[in-house]
Formats: sequence, C-alpha cells, structure tokens
Amino acid sequence: MIQPYLILVGGLAITGVLQRRKKLNLKVKQVQRQFEREQQKMNDTSRSENLLRARISLEEKSHKIQESIVQINILMRKAETQFAREEWAKAEKNLVQVLSFDEHNLKANRLLGLTYLHRGEWKKAELIYKNLFDLEPREASHYGNLGLAFYHQAKYPFAREAYKNALRIDDKKASRWVSLGQVYLKLKDFTSAQDAFGHAVKLEARNLEYLFALAEACELGANIKYARKTYERILELSPYSEEAKEKLAKLEEKL
Repeated sequence: MIQPYLILVGGLAITGVLQRRKKLNLKVKQVQRQFEREQQKMNDTSRSENLLRARISLEEKSHKIQESIVQINILMRKAETQFAREEWAKAEKNLVQVLSFDEHNLKANRLLGLTYLHRGEWKKAELIYKNLFDLEPREASHYGNLGLAFYHQAKYPFAREAYKNALRIDDKKASRWVSLGQVYLKLKDFTSAQDAFGHAVKLEARNLEYLFALAEACELGANIKYARKTYERILELSPYSEEAKEKLAKLEEKL
C-alpha cells in the first residue's frame, strides 16, 4: 500500500509544480505586458512633448520671420523715398540694413546698385552687380550697369565683355550699343566702334548724338567717305547744326 501512496504524492507534487510554473509564466507575461504599456505611454508622452517643442520652435521662427518682413518693408519704403529725393547716403544705409535681414533681397540689391552708380562708387557698384547675376542671371541691365562700373574704373576689356553679354540677352536698346562703341573707342578699335554706333543708329535713325558718335568713329578709323555721309545725314535732320557744318568742311579738305 506504501508504493501507490508514494506515486500519488509524487504525481500531486509534480502537478503542483507545473501549476505554479504556469501561474508564474502568466505573471511574467502580465508584468511584461504592463511594462510594454508603460513604455508605450512614455514613448507617446515623449513624442507629444517633442511635437510640442517643435511646434513652439516653428511658431517662434514664424514670428521672427514676420517681424523681419515688417521691418524690411519699413526700411524699403524709406529707402525708395530717399532714393527719389537723391539722398544717396540715407538710402544706402537703409538698403544695407535690409540686406542684413535678407542678403538675397532682389529689390534692395537693385536699388543699392543704382545708388552706388549715382554716387560714382564704381567698385561697390561692381560688387553689387556681380552678386545680382546669381539672382537674375538673364537680366541684361545688370550686365549693362556692370559695364558702366568697369568703364569708369578704366577696366575697358571687362566693360566690353559686360556690354557684349548685355547685348546677347537684349540687343534692341540703342544706348547699350553706344556704350559698347565708347568702350571700343577707348580700346582704339575704331572698326568695332563704327559697327556698334551703326547698330545704335539703325535702332534710332534720327538721334543726332548717335550720328555724331558714328561719324567720329568713322573719322578715327580713316573711313572718311562714310564720315562725310553721316555728317550730311545730320545736316538733313538739323540744317543749322554749326558743329556738323564745321566737321564736314574739315572732311572736305581731306578728300
């Protein structure tokens, strides 16, 4: 009778152990699930806090940008008024302030470049127009104004290339051809000067200033016959031009 009893007791002990182990496993799973829930809560809280901080940061940046825009508009209005009044120093000061907020501000760069041209600050104008090429690479006037800045610094080869670049973009402006012609005169390239002034006259056939420039280039290039023809054209348009009469009389002596 002892052996069956021992077997029964041993079986009950094993069953108890298995049940305790099962309970323990369940407890472990419960604890693990609780841990995962807490971890998820922490992650959600952290994500919410990060989103909140990002939102606050974005709002602060947006507010600063709005303040800058308001300040830029105020400074630009002042600068435009001062520019119109030819108060170059005051206009420059406000435009430089605008560029401290936004160095790529197209309107401020344009106006500052013109301010430097009006003041005869050719080197500063050169720097502004070189910067403007990055903002408006296909704007012919920037090349034209750069050419003017180079011309007044006696950088004639650079001025020539600047004007040629301007004309590649827009060749319908007579004054731009005249500017190129003046550069050619400085370079003593009289044939090219005659060609440039000739383009200007084709665009504005009745412009006496351009006709005189063409005639001068012809004279310097020893093209006396064409110079004579040009002075005669001037007299057709302005019969009482004493300068044209004197020039024509001197040419007659050379023929």
